[in-house]
Amino acid sequence: AMLFLNFSTGPFESFKSAYYGAVEEFSGKDVKFLIGDIEASQGAFQYFGLKEDQAPLILIQDSDSKKFLKEQVEAGQIVAWLKDYFDGKLTPFRKSEPIPEANNEPVKVVVADNVHDVVFKSGKNVLIEFYAPWCGHCKKLAPILDEAAATLQSEEDVVIAKMDATANDVPSEFDVQGYPTLYFVTPSGKKVSYEGGRTADEIVDYIKKNKETAGQAAAADTEKAAEPAATEPLKDEL
Repeated sequence: AMLFLNFSTGPFESFKSAYYGAVEEFSGKDVKFLIGDIEASQGAFQYFGLKEDQAPLILIQDSDSKKFLKEQVEAGQIVAWLKDYFDGKLTPFRKSEPIPEANNEPVKVVVADNVHDVVFKSGKNVLIEFYAPWCGHCKKLAPILDEAAATLQSEEDVVIAKMDATANDVPSEFDVQGYPTLYFVTPSGKKVSYEGGRTADEIVDYIKKNKETAGQAAAADTEKAAEPAATEPLKDEL
């Protein structure tokens, strides 16, 4: 089901006629309309990573959990914006902290806006932790990851990274149901949920045993490229 949200700083009267028009226009699209002012919507603002100076705004979250945002919206723009959404013309909104200007610590900070570059496009073996700032187990693991990353600093093909999963949208490639959640991703794109030991030595040993070399990654890519493309099954003509 689709969720359509509107958070407005002012009276709702100017939006009502636009809402009625949108409901009539998209009655067959299963659009659910919710409305609230900033004071009543603080929880939603936090959850979606929104700021008060973006209001009034509208936001759609679809059944795939993709979000689409229109800031500083005017009542007369709502129907046209929804048309663009249903026509596939909108770019999804992504909650992300700013990309760090300096990222010199052993454990690299990753945010939603650069996670694919760091994890999937860097050509490196990446152990990434998804954490929450309030999580006790995450706080206990932090110095252990620091120690493991420091031990592996001379390994240029290895990165240990972390993402605050409460401040950034987690990519769909990862299933994060609790904290901390760790994944190991190789240069060829192999992705494994890390369920190993939680000491620095165990983490280092796991990475050294499971990492891919440049040659292995290239071989894996070649093997993928050599796989025959799926073909349509032959069908009898009616």
